[in-house]
Amino acid sequence: MERYKKWFPFKDMESLKDKKKHKVFCFHHAGGSASTYRPWMMYDTDIDILSIELPGKATRMTEDYISNYEDLIPEVAKAINEVSCGQDYTLYGHSMGAMIAFKTAYILQNKYNNKPSSLIVAGRHAPVDDIKDRYQTYMEDDELVKELKRNNGTPSEILENEEILKVIIPAIKNDYKLNESLAYKDEVVDIPIIAHAGREDFDANKKLMERWGLVTTDMFVIKEFQGSHFFLHDLGKEYYDEVVNNVLLI
Repeated sequence: MERYKKWFPFKDMESLKDKKKHKVFCFHHAGGSASTYRPWMMYDTDIDILSIELPGKATRMTEDYISNYEDLIPEVAKAINEVSCGQDYTLYGHSMGAMIAFKTAYILQNKYNNKPSSLIVAGRHAPVDDIKDRYQTYMEDDELVKELKRNNGTPSEILENEEILKVIIPAIKNDYKLNESLAYKDEVVDIPIIAHAGREDFDANKKLMERWGLVTTDMFVIKEFQGSHFFLHDLGKEYYDEVVNNVLLI
C-alpha cells in the first residue's frame, strides 16, 4: 500500500488502513490540487476525505504531468482499488474532477469488480454532451486568464500578478489539456449518481447536469445549490454537510 501513498498526500498510512469510516475520494477542478479539499478534512464527521493528488501537481510536482486521461485514469483506479480496503466508498468530483471520477468509477466497476457505492458529480455537464470550454489550450494565455476570471475561483490578486501567473499558467494549462482529452466513450455505470449544480453556473446548470442520469443504470438524483461554478467553496460547511448526508444515506 505504501507505493500508493503519493496519491493521498494528506493521509498517513494508518489512516488509509482505517475501515471504520466511509471513504470519499475527491477529484479537483482544473487548476486545483489535493489541497482543494483540505478544509473538508478538518471537519470531524462520519466520513473520511481522501483528496487525490495527480502526477505533476503540488506535492508531486517533481513527477511528469499526465495530460491524457487514458494514461492517467487506470493508475488512479489502481490506487483507489488498493486503499479502499474492500469497504464501501464514494467518488466525488468537481468540474474536470467529475469526469475523472466517472471514468475512474467505470474502470473500478468493470476491471476490479470494486465499484463505489455512489458517485457525486458537481459543476460539470453530462459526459454524453460534447460541450467545448470557451478556453482551449491552443489559445493565448490571456484567454486562459479571462476564463479564470469568469469562473471566479481564483483570487484577483493572483490573476493580476504577472510573476505568479508565469508560475501557475503552465500547470493550469496542463489541467486543461487533460480536460480536453476526457472524451466520452459510451461508458455507462451501474452506480447511483448524485449531481450537484450551482444555480448561477451557466456552464453546468441543472438542465445540463440532469443528463448525468443517462450514464447510469442505477438511481440518479440532482440537487441545486445557491452559487456559481465554485459554489462548493462558497457554501463551506453547509455544502460539506450535504455531501456527508448524500454519502451516508445511499
